[in-house]
Amino acid sequence: MACFFISLKTSNYLFRSQFIVDCFCNLEKITDENIKQNIKEKMLYYEFDIFTINNFSIGYDLPYQFLKDILASGNQAILKYIIKNSENNTNAYTNNALSNFNNDESKIKYIKENISEIVNYSFLFPFFLNYSSEVISLSCLKLALKKLKIQIKIIDIINIILSCQKETEIVSIDVNDINDIEICSSLIDELILLKLPNFYPRPENNIINNINNINTHNIFMLNAEYNAETKHKSDVKEIPKNEKLLGKKRK
Repeated sequence: MACFFISLKTSNYLFRSQFIVDCFCNLEKITDENIKQNIKEKMLYYEFDIFTINNFSIGYDLPYQFLKDILASGNQAILKYIIKNSENNTNAYTNNALSNFNNDESKIKYIKENISEIVNYSFLFPFFLNYSSEVISLSCLKLALKKLKIQIKIIDIINIILSCQKETEIVSIDVNDINDIEICSSLIDELILLKLPNFYPRPENNIINNINNINTHNIFMLNAEYNAETKHKSDVKEIPKNEKLLGKKRK
């Protein structure tokens, strides 16, 4: 209710807090005035708590627009690459989810649905407090590929994005951005997706990378400690020192 109240304020829909409380109590069939007052006090308390955690900044970009832009760029170059890769894959992941569809249009629709689903689930934990919308977007894309059983390195996706963008539409990227995507995707997987029943059925609870083996206590301290040496050289050397990526600068 506190988040809903804040979202109304930021959208210039100025409803009184009592109106929201009354709507909630009507749905829950709560009639006791003391309980209603207690709910209102808690809502206002959490509203201030949310503002404090966010440093009173609520101007966070959601991943949807970035994903829409990159998936449509270059005449859907990323989506076509994913489909082509899934068709040419001859390893253990040959029986990927896209093999159940007969045409590219259906495959593209299914890929987008899976990415959107994971983005929606990512809101269950405040990743946006630590990662930019671009990092979260690419992390969700990485996880969607995992769910579809399609093996594509995220660096390959980034290279496609770079090749489709104009100089005025991109900003700098370094090794830390790749590390952030690896960590963020692992956290979304461990903290949310692996706890969902049958989200992506598999013989065993495989993990995306070794980050999932790390205790999540103070997990975000990893950003300062995670070293590029822990990544395979093939994931790092493909990015030129001054390479650039579409999107806004990391916050």
